[in-house]
Amino acid sequence: MGAQESKGGSYGLMGPSSVVANMNRQAQLARQWALLHQCSLEQWKHGHGEAAGFKETTMTCSNLVFKDCSPTFCTSRQGLININKHSKGFSFRRKNKFTKMAEHFEYNHIPAQLSSIQNFHVKSVLCYRENTVVLHLVRNMNTMFGIIDISSNKFLGIFGKQMVEFFNSVLRGEITPDGLYCMIKIPGLKTGNNSFQFQLYDLKTRNIVAQITTPYDTSLFAFDPRFCSSRFAATSFVQGEDNSLSLVRTRSWEVFATNPRVDDMRPSNHPVLKDLFFSKDGYLIFAIMVTDGCNCKDRKSRRLQSVDVSVYIFNGDTSQTLHCIQYHRYTCGQHLCPVNYLPVFSQCGSRMAILLNDSETATDHIQVYKLPTPLGLQNRCRIRILQQNLSEDIEKLPLPGRLIQYLQFKPEYP
Repeated sequence: MGAQESKGGSYGLMGPSSVVANMNRQAQLARQWALLHQCSLEQWKHGHGEAAGFKETTMTCSNLVFKDCSPTFCTSRQGLININKHSKGFSFRRKNKFTKMAEHFEYNHIPAQLSSIQNFHVKSVLCYRENTVVLHLVRNMNTMFGIIDISSNKFLGIFGKQMVEFFNSVLRGEITPDGLYCMIKIPGLKTGNNSFQFQLYDLKTRNIVAQITTPYDTSLFAFDPRFCSSRFAATSFVQGEDNSLSLVRTRSWEVFATNPRVDDMRPSNHPVLKDLFFSKDGYLIFAIMVTDGCNCKDRKSRRLQSVDVSVYIFNGDTSQTLHCIQYHRYTCGQHLCPVNYLPVFSQCGSRMAILLNDSETATDHIQVYKLPTPLGLQNRCRIRILQQNLSEDIEKLPLPGRLIQYLQFKPEYP
C-alpha cells in the first residue's frame, strides 16, 4: 500500500495517552505494511510521536545538505547552533564560510593546535555510530579523516590522507556495527578514470585493510547490523547492472545475492537514489528514491509540483523486493537536508513513520506503518520489551550482557 492511498484518513484528534492504546491494539490486528496511525506534524511533535514509540520526532530541517548537514548528520536533530566564539587560543579562519556543523566540531572537539597551528579545517561529518564520529578534514587542500570520541571529548587521530581536496558530496562513509572499522566511498585518483573505490579502514590502527574499485560512481552501501563487520549491502556493485542491489561479504568482496531491479521504473539508480540503510534488526533493506532536480522554489510556494519519494524495501537475506511506499513532499531532494524526506523508525523497530503532503493541502502530516518482523519468540519479546521501556533504561534491566546487546540491536561480538 502506498502512502497516497490513505490521504482521506483522520489527523488523529486523540491525545497522546489514547495513541498508545490505539497503536498497540491496531498493531496486533493489522497486517504488515498496514497504516497504524495518522496525525499532523504539530501533533507528532507534541506527544503523538513519543506515544507511538518513536524517540526521534524531528522530521524537518531547513539547512543545506553537504554544507550545514550531511547525509548521516543533521544539525537540527543534534540541536547544534552557530558558535561564533572569539578566543586568543582558537580562531576560525574564513569565518563567514564556516557552517554551524564545522564550527561546533572545531570549537568543541578538535585540539586547538590542529586548527590554529597545523591549519586543519572541518568540512563535514562523514559518519558516526554511538560515540564515535568520523570527520572530513582538510589541510593544505588535502582531504583526510579524523576520529573523535564524543563521550570523552578526545580527538583520536587522522587516517586516509588523500592527495587532493574532495567535495563533501562525493564522499560517503559508515562505521561498522562493531565500531572497529570505517568504510569510505571515495573517488579514484587515476588520470582519466572516473571510478570510485570502497576503502575499509581499521579505526584502531588507522590503516587501510581492504579496498575495491566499484563499476559505477553511483554505488551506495550499508552494513548489516546483525553482523560485526562481515556483511554489507551495496547498489550498482556488479558490472553491467546499474540498477541492482547486492549483498556482499566484506574484504573478500564476494557477492552472494543480487537483485537486478531496484527501481522498476528506471534503467539506472542515478541520480534518484539518495540513501540505503538496513532496519534496526537487519531483516529489511531500504532504498530511498527522490525526484531529480532542484525544487526549492516549489517548496516555498507550495503551488507547484512536489517531489515524489519512493521507499523500496528488500529482504536483508536475499535482496528480494518486498514492498514500495510512495508519497509526496514539498522539499528539495538536491539541496535540502535529507531529514525532510527520510522515514524514521520506532524504538522497537517494528514501525516506520513518514512525513508527507497531500496535493490538495499544504498541511504536513505523519503516517505510521507496520513493518514485517521475524516471527520468532526471541524477536517478539524484544519488540515487547522495547515498547515498554525507554532506550536509555535498557542497560539497567536485570539481564545478561548478551541479552542487553540483543535488545539494543547490536551484533554478537566475539
